Amino acid sequence: MAIKNILVAYSGSQSSKSAVKLARLMKNKYDAHLTGALTYAPSEISTTLRPYASADLGSIIRDAEKARRDAIRAEFFEVLGEPEGKTTHWVEAGGDVDYSLMELARTYDIVLVGQYDGTRENRNLVPHPDVIALNSGRPVMVVPQDLPDNVLNDKAVLAWDGGKSAARAMADALDILETKSDIAVVSVGDGSAEALKRLQSVTNHLATHGIASNAEIVPRSRRSIGKVLLETVDSHGAGLLIMGAYEHSKFFEDIWGGATNAAIARAKVPVLMSH
Repeated sequence: MAIKNILVAYSGSQSSKSAVKLARLMKNKYDAHLTGALTYAPSEISTTLRPYASADLGSIIRDAEKARRDAIRAEFFEVLGEPEGKTTHWVEAGGDVDYSLMELARTYDIVLVGQYDGTRENRNLVPHPDVIALNSGRPVMVVPQDLPDNVLNDKAVLAWDGGKSAARAMADALDILETKSDIAVVSVGDGSAEALKRLQSVTNHLATHGIASNAEIVPRSRRSIGKVLLETVDSHGAGLLIMGAYEHSKFFEDIWGGATNAAIARAKVPVLMSH
């Protein structure tokens, strides 16, 4: 998938600032268009006071919320370090912070979202990356709050479990993988000959795209799959993890934990997810 049209969610939170910094690097690397997006729901104070507010007070609250959005827009371009122009854009959508971003994302090649760092004061502006990854139909790059200096190094880990989400993530990441010289295709589990054969079919497929990679099976050893993947990223010094999102249901992972939730919440490098 060629990356020529990038959407990045921006709310003014620390994670969204890191997402913008990565988006700027990707914009330059892939010679792409970049659009900052603010999606929002009514603020808590607006929702709380609506039944009791006079027309004048309601107008004051709406004006204050509009002023806040205008300030976030201005801050986006400051963080980006570029003015709005031919290849740099801004869009806002109200209603529901997650649903609005999901709808916007469907006409972009990839959407960047910071790890969730919503608070009581800004949660009406901060999207949930897990919800976007599950429902947008587009690849989602989840960006950690503290963006590492080696974020665009030439090392990547592609997590492979043979499922449809992993296959979609691999396809969505081809344009990125073509720029990497050290790629580990990793499966967590037993090291049987059959498991290694399945991994080698992945490396063979990547090779047809001119992408060199190595197959690696990492034992689970009573650890969660998510923890194993994050440890593998760290041991390889990789700047990117690529994986399928929610091969189990989101409800299952929310209750019992899972690789997707672990990667979204605890990864120290960007994670590209597709579902």
